[in-house]
Amino acid sequence: MAGDPLSRLTQGIVVMVAVGFFVASVVATVRNHDGLVYQLSAVVVLLLLLGFQIMHAGPWRLERLWWPWSLFAHGVLTYLPFLVFDGSWVGIPGSFAGSVLLTVAAPRSWILFGALAAGQYPLCAALDGNFGQCVNAVVSTVVGGIVVYGVARLADLTAELRAARTELAERAVDQERLRFARDLHDLLGYSLSVAALKCQLAQRLALEDPARARAEMSEVLVMVRQAMSDARWISSGDLQMSLARESRSAVAALRAAGISADADLDCGVLRLELDAVLATVVREAVTNMLRHSVPGHCEIRADRDERGTVRLVVSNDGVPADGGPAEPGGGRGLENLTERLLAVGGRLTAERDDSGWFHLSAVVEASSAPKASVRAAREAGSERASSAA
Repeated sequence: MAGDPLSRLTQGIVVMVAVGFFVASVVATVRNHDGLVYQLSAVVVLLLLLGFQIMHAGPWRLERLWWPWSLFAHGVLTYLPFLVFDGSWVGIPGSFAGSVLLTVAAPRSWILFGALAAGQYPLCAALDGNFGQCVNAVVSTVVGGIVVYGVARLADLTAELRAARTELAERAVDQERLRFARDLHDLLGYSLSVAALKCQLAQRLALEDPARARAEMSEVLVMVRQAMSDARWISSGDLQMSLARESRSAVAALRAAGISADADLDCGVLRLELDAVLATVVREAVTNMLRHSVPGHCEIRADRDERGTVRLVVSNDGVPADGGPAEPGGGRGLENLTERLLAVGGRLTAERDDSGWFHLSAVVEASSAPKASVRAAREAGSERASSAA
């Protein structure tokens, strides 16, 4: 923070303003009186006041614990010299008024600031000042205090802005790291689960049906290559997923594993963001099913009501082999899905009914989905045909 050029600039301005007040005060005080002792005394007191001003407003501020005592000493050094330097000292309290604004909590600081400014008039009048001189003393105190306060707050705001930008950058890095981990889990977890399932199937078929075992291993090779491609896309953040494509892939994988599966998608064309989120729900649901259940049948259903609400339900009749939780948040995968759906205004529920079926449901508003394109319509039509086969 201290090495930041903008921070150094604003802190330098604070110090230059304090030094400027010091020089102007020395000139005004020394010019009005002769005598070396008098002039040296004024310079010494003004140097002390300069130190207090920098301690209260500059980059090397005192800790708040010391502020009451330092502010008291600053006030004594500001007003006690009036007994010696009389009217030539009336412009000095401006820096003390600025220190009050910086060290005392609002609104008391502004009340005290107003009292200090107003008190300059009777103080100047007591020192035989005329009306113009007394008004000038009040104005000098107000302007001096505001300037000291303003430049110090400018430095503070610059430092706060720098800290906020650093925090935002760190959050962006954390969000990207979270996105990468989430996509890696959602995409590769599914591919590797299906690949492992096909490897087990090929192992069982190695002696009984070598030709089919080789075919299964060929599919495993394709899936592994696809997983490698997905991993490259994940790093770029440009991976696009489709509910229809993922549903077809899930049905094919489940049927290859000997699980009866079908899909019925009647939700129309979805905007890309929602399409990808619902595709992820299907992939995660199937991954959890293959890892934790022994299902005989799986159903994937998606529809849209007249209000534009899309509901996707992935159901299976398997009982979790490990007695895993049936509610969102029980595992990292369901937590990921919950976060994804919240980002698009949706919600996720998971429940097991009395008949032993497990249902993972995603509900989200899709009223802003774009009109169907020819390619999307063809994809939806081919999905329905595939599901009916």
